[in-house]
Amino acid sequence: MVAPRVFISYSHDSLEHKAWVLTLATGLRTAGIDAVLDQWDLVPGQDTVAFMADGITESARVLLICTDKYVTKAEAGVGGVGYERLIVTAELVEKIDTKKFLPVVRDNASSRKVPIFLGARLYVDLSDDTQYAAGLEQIIREIHGTPSLVKPPLGTNPFGGAAPHPSSPARVAGPSGITAAGQVVLDEDWFKKHRGTATKGLSGLGMSGAMELRFALHDPISKSQIELLNAVRKSEIHTFGWPIGVLLENRDEFRPRPVADGIVAEIAISKSLMSARSSYDFWALRSNGDFYLLQSLFEDQRTEQAVFFDSRVVRVTESLMFCANLYDNLGVSATAPLSVRVSHNGLAGRTLTTASTNRHITPAKTTEDVSETELRTSVRAISERVADHVVQVVEPMFMLFDFKRFDRSVLDGIIKDFVSGKV
Repeated sequence: MVAPRVFISYSHDSLEHKAWVLTLATGLRTAGIDAVLDQWDLVPGQDTVAFMADGITESARVLLICTDKYVTKAEAGVGGVGYERLIVTAELVEKIDTKKFLPVVRDNASSRKVPIFLGARLYVDLSDDTQYAAGLEQIIREIHGTPSLVKPPLGTNPFGGAAPHPSSPARVAGPSGITAAGQVVLDEDWFKKHRGTATKGLSGLGMSGAMELRFALHDPISKSQIELLNAVRKSEIHTFGWPIGVLLENRDEFRPRPVADGIVAEIAISKSLMSARSSYDFWALRSNGDFYLLQSLFEDQRTEQAVFFDSRVVRVTESLMFCANLYDNLGVSATAPLSVRVSHNGLAGRTLTTASTNRHITPAKTTEDVSETELRTSVRAISERVADHVVQVVEPMFMLFDFKRFDRSVLDGIIKDFVSGKV
């Protein structure tokens, strides 16, 4: 077989960065990929413009090493990177859905991880050197067309052509909750048991709208009930309403209780008990690090049948920050892989609007009942890329409301205000 030819586009940020790119290119060639790199293939007297043009147009794939400086130069049209942008853009205009261009993020702390002209293309993040081997394998597999998970063959319809039930949830999902060993970690019986209890408690209050969280480490830990309780206590974020993992230790009926495999808390507030409106919080933390939560929508405390886009951004941000805090306080390694699932249930018939009088949007309704997104990440990545993860969760949900989208700067502003404690 002919080795796939790959051109590497990068900016000469520093000698250290050039050495890193050289190592990457060497790894690709070792894996049977014909990597084209200026450090090898561009010699004195050669036309640099022709080298870049031929390298991009004649290669099967192009890796774009998106550092902070690379993105800045590409968008400003500066230097060789700016010229390469013109060539790449021309090919993208001709075929917008091409997979030829693969962004690779490195040394990029800004919110803009890839140049605007690449659109919403998924990128491989090689920022964390401890995850370099896994990222390199992902790139090699993609170029060779040998994915780690092979799509199973399509079977026949077991229902003889019957249409799916209209109430079946439509999953909007990212990477699945599967470990490197192939173990499914977000659908174990432990999660199903607590979901059954929580769903029953929510419906007992006459409510259906809720946010559901599932966290699972790929490498389980072992903690006592008191260690779990102390970790939750340290991890709560007291900025917006009752925190995720709320602890009401001064009320006997709401206090978290120890169970054989962890701790559980249920806070069911009926209209007549403490509030003019009902609310429900259920969460459980398992000794191996699994976490489950079902929480009624904050919006139901304010109005009927609404989803506040800004409140959802805030709640998802808080959820992911709580996740990072929780595993940090449980002593989990910052590089430990984990899976997160964020679901919003009971959306059908609700109107997407805003909680703030300073923000105006055109209201929109949905007929879909469930939005669900899964993330495969790490403790450190949640903290460092919280805004990217939040957007991954909320954008598919907002899309269900008549294709609603919000400018990234709006979402980033809400996230930044919450993180800084302004919300």
